[in-house]
Amino acid sequence: MPKFYERMINVKNTISKKLTAAIMSAVMAAAAVPAAVIASASVAPSVDYSAAKTASVATVGVGDAERLYTADYVKSTDKFINITFTPDFTGNFNFGFGIGTKTAPYWYELDGKSGSFIDTKGGTVDAVGTDVKCVEGQEVTISIDISKIDVKFDPSTAQYPGEFEFRNYYAGESKSSITITSISGSATSQASEDPTDPSDPTKPSSESSVPNNNKHSNGENSASGKSWSFVDNGDGTATISSTLAKQIDPEALGEILLTKGYDEDYYAANPDEDVEGKPINSHKFKFSDFGITDMNGVTIESLTCTIESGVAMDQFIYGGGLNVQYQSDADTEYAKQLAGIEGKSHAGYWYNDMGEDAIEEFESQGVKFLVTPGTGGKITEAGDYIEAYWEVPAEVQPFTSTTSSDAISFQYWWGNDTEGEEVESVTLTNAVITYTKTVTVPFTDSVATAVSKVVDFSGDDEAKNLEISYEDLGLDETKDVYAIRFDLTADADMGKIVYNIGTGVTERVSKDYWYQESGNYCVLDAGDTAEIMWIVPTIAAGDEEHENGINTKDGKVQFGYYYGETDAVTIDNIVVYYADEPVTTTTTTTTKATTTTTTTTTTKATTTTTTATTTTTTAVTTTTEPELTVTLWGDANCDNHVLIGDAVLILQSIANKDKYGIGGSSDMAITKQGTLNANVVDNETTGVTAQDALAIQMMDAGIIKQADFPVTNAALSANK
Repeated sequence: MPKFYERMINVKNTISKKLTAAIMSAVMAAAAVPAAVIASASVAPSVDYSAAKTASVATVGVGDAERLYTADYVKSTDKFINITFTPDFTGNFNFGFGIGTKTAPYWYELDGKSGSFIDTKGGTVDAVGTDVKCVEGQEVTISIDISKIDVKFDPSTAQYPGEFEFRNYYAGESKSSITITSISGSATSQASEDPTDPSDPTKPSSESSVPNNNKHSNGENSASGKSWSFVDNGDGTATISSTLAKQIDPEALGEILLTKGYDEDYYAANPDEDVEGKPINSHKFKFSDFGITDMNGVTIESLTCTIESGVAMDQFIYGGGLNVQYQSDADTEYAKQLAGIEGKSHAGYWYNDMGEDAIEEFESQGVKFLVTPGTGGKITEAGDYIEAYWEVPAEVQPFTSTTSSDAISFQYWWGNDTEGEEVESVTLTNAVITYTKTVTVPFTDSVATAVSKVVDFSGDDEAKNLEISYEDLGLDETKDVYAIRFDLTADADMGKIVYNIGTGVTERVSKDYWYQESGNYCVLDAGDTAEIMWIVPTIAAGDEEHENGINTKDGKVQFGYYYGETDAVTIDNIVVYYADEPVTTTTTTTTKATTTTTTTTTTKATTTTTTATTTTTTAVTTTTEPELTVTLWGDANCDNHVLIGDAVLILQSIANKDKYGIGGSSDMAITKQGTLNANVVDNETTGVTAQDALAIQMMDAGIIKQADFPVTNAALSANK
């Protein structure tokens, strides 16, 4: 038996509660059948080599394995091994598969996460199991693609056997078994399609597994292969994107009890029970609870919650939701309002996951979801310490709200313990929000400085923090800072790291000349290297009305390392992205003014006339600001999106210039850049008008596209 399999059987006894939850989350993230296990709607006849061997295969319980000889079932011309079995349960079946090869490393394991065969290096590298849906009594065939490995076909001899091994890692909540009925080789896949899960009113049906993970790690969220990207636009600006995560203060959060079955709809139907201290299945976090106050360019991506239970849980099923733009495609509550659903006459501004049965029920009542709601997540063999990850669906992300008072929700739907008993309540003890921030800023150049400074969170304040002056980073008072990157390395896996960044600022930003955002940043899965791109918040970066607030004259920047799975990390490099201050030019104009004074002196002999000329020079000083260019047509509020809110701002700036016009009293007033972006109709001949707002409304309704901007009024009228 390979060392890997022995480790999987004993995993609960050898690793911490936290690591168990993380591993099982990774296992269940592979719920969709991967590339090496192919489902096929049409099946070709297979040649079954296993007729004489079927009786010896029989039943495989949880923790059991069958090690069989490849040559007894498969020919060298076959591309698939087909294993047909009958489950005695309904739910997920998670299996492992290993096979011998002719050449080194002589044994490969099927990895359920990647869908490929990998070398486990004698059991020191983990391969996760593969998940398949089952219904009790319905025969299932899985087809394993062996065409890309050099399989060993030696017959069943004691020396150098050609073998494969099939294992039962998990078989439903009752830890049941499967009975293999046949094994065969074939040239094409014989895989069964996913069965239909019968409805069970006592618990959610057909819940999806944990969503695909886009957590902020060491580079999974951008085309560059990093957690950040930087593009020099070549016009004096750059577009910077950074995926960041912030952890809520656990002490401020406390312990939140979540009780299944009691959601907001329940209390809408039972208002007499809606009292203080009521049980509730969800908790809403404001973005500001995490310390996110600058929402400029922010797209919310995910929420990771730490859940603790008084008993070890076999299944943990949950969902999420968040504020979205009112009446947008992602506004599932507004869709219910339009359909006249009882209790939803004023609903809106919210997206929510739902069970499949709930989606079908609402659709049968006439609800038309423009974005199909997600069906939540499920973790099996969850234990009593769970890190539940909820991802905002990609179709929803463009419509997320952009004010710090908006919220994201985590919901406990259902769960049971290892004995099959339902778990009524669990405790939420921590949360991390992940988001991507994208901004376009002035840009001249960047400067990189090697610092090689070790910071140690287990030491005193001096040991935890790196503090360095902007002068030592190669900047002077003529530089405006817009982003700073910190390159970190460690001798071991840092795992989750918690940190924060502070900077010296001008008095405009803070009377203390120091700025640091509330709430700590974190990286959930850093590895042994991490590149952290910190985009300077708007309050310190400045805008058209305010000069840059970073104090590069005599200020400093600080990186604080507060926690990690390794005590010390090294900050290798710091890279600062900056723009030169606007250029001030002095123009001297010389003006000659001639004054003629005539003096006549008369004597008997002569008459003399004298003329005097005076020239004066006047110096005039003017300041030339960098010329603005359109950053995104239609983006009146400069949030890097073109949505109905841009049309609203345009109309407000026209109707109430004192408040919403350029330089207006409101924080939401349109800027010079926003005005330039907003002028999408006949932009060369008119200023910003109501026609520009109309064009954006038509784009939002799908009548025209943002790519059509700028447009002529004639073209706009033709599309009405």
